[in-house]
Amino acid sequence: LPNGTHQWSSFLTPEELVLILQRASINVKEMAGFVHSPLAGRWSLSDDISVNFIAFGTKDGQ
Repeated sequence: LPNGTHQWSSFLTPEELVLILQRASINVKEMAGFVHSPLAGRWSLSDDISVNFIAFGTKDGQ
């Protein structure tokens, strides 16, 4: 990607996301990474949460 495509300071780490969600009374139940396979043309889940990741959580009391 060309320089300047992303502002790295705007990206959240998984740990930062968990803190933000906890402050909103959301308990993270699961977190997973995902990777793209250009040859297969699809995305799949991964254990690597260092770059692309998703999270699932529930609100306290619900």
